[in-house]
Amino acid sequence: MGKEELSREELFALVWEKPTVEVAKELGVSDVAVAKLCARLQVPKPPRGYWARVESGQTPRRTPLRAFRDEIEARRKAMARPLPGVISLSPIQRKFVDHALSELAAKGLDVSGVRIASNQIRGIPPDVAAQMLLLIQNRYLAWIKSGEVDVALTHGAQQSLGGFVDKILPIARPQIVVMERAGRSFMSPGKEPTILIHLTADLQDRIAQLARLVRDQQLNHVVMPLVTLDHAWSAHHVYSAESYTMAESALCISATEIWVTCTIEVPRFRDEERETFLTEHLRLRDVMPIELMPTKEVEIPTPLRRIRIKQHWPRLRALIEAERVHEMLERSTYDIERSVPDERLAVSDRIWFGAERPLLGARNAWERLTEEIERWQQELEAERADLCCTILGVELGDILVKPEKGQITRLQVTRTSMNISDERVFFVIDGLRFRKDGTTGKRVESIWVNFQS
Repeated sequence: MGKEELSREELFALVWEKPTVEVAKELGVSDVAVAKLCARLQVPKPPRGYWARVESGQTPRRTPLRAFRDEIEARRKAMARPLPGVISLSPIQRKFVDHALSELAAKGLDVSGVRIASNQIRGIPPDVAAQMLLLIQNRYLAWIKSGEVDVALTHGAQQSLGGFVDKILPIARPQIVVMERAGRSFMSPGKEPTILIHLTADLQDRIAQLARLVRDQQLNHVVMPLVTLDHAWSAHHVYSAESYTMAESALCISATEIWVTCTIEVPRFRDEERETFLTEHLRLRDVMPIELMPTKEVEIPTPLRRIRIKQHWPRLRALIEAERVHEMLERSTYDIERSVPDERLAVSDRIWFGAERPLLGARNAWERLTEEIERWQQELEAERADLCCTILGVELGDILVKPEKGQITRLQVTRTSMNISDERVFFVIDGLRFRKDGTTGKRVESIWVNFQS
């Protein structure tokens, strides 16, 4: 295999399996060429003294293979290019667009990439589109009231601005996270508020820091107020044609998800009504760069040593006994199902036994028993998952690294469990497999770690 045919994972496995000189001989190149290839592909090499420690019988820690930043950066630059297409502007929309561009330029934003001719936007970068979208939503009322934009505050003007939002949002989409109300009605989706968040680099860093804080301190989530566009990001809902609304929004961040809580004040006649709602939850990995995710990389040793299991034997044996008892009770419960009166017979015993109704009581008792068996099963599954995480030293969201057949398999853990028998214990880890560029894909794979007692 030539050096140009190597993937990052294969090169990583080679340089950590044998010294660079031996890798160079195997590839038919010099050790300097191998070092340059590692630098170009951003593959970490063993530090000085690593192989001496290996020869002395030690097992020094490996540096994990991080996300390929060049690939991520190239993808971001590709997303930042102006998208093809033309946006037609009405006279009202053109006035707001011109004023928004002048304010953005006054704040130092480069708007030279925006091309407008004959009431048409013929080119606009996604970042400029995102900031224009949020600026108009923040400031349109103030512009109209101050006379900076010569437009009357009418129902038609609001509808025109709503139409502009629909046109510009697809272009701003790479820079915008759209968060819709949880449990919204499908009968009237246009009337439900939608939160738009401009994901700048500063905001992403802040979210990453708070997500790590939640994880390290084992918190449920933290809350961060959302401010205006002057602070480089904002959150407001898409225009509603029915009423003018003001919103106080806060971003909630857990270790794996983000969502928004929003309190809306809706002026109606002379009274103001307040309504608080939550948006749908979004997974962090869907909106954050991989290198900012609050994850850790865990390498699973193969085979799993007995000393790693020994300290957990009491808990493991208790789980085995609980599963045996559960299996016995479950089998017995469903064996007597045929003897339990069915629903029609249980109802008709009122005719035979009056107020006592023993058949109905027997039926209800059996149903309660089956509910308890199912609840017990759920608790056992939760215990299996937690014990698997404890023994292997992983948590949901971690990146699992497993060398196998000269290649590195990397999964982001989404589920853990165990299969237990009298002689063997299998640890099962499900996760999303990483692509070669270091980003998570949609492919779900499982890793089975075997321990034989």
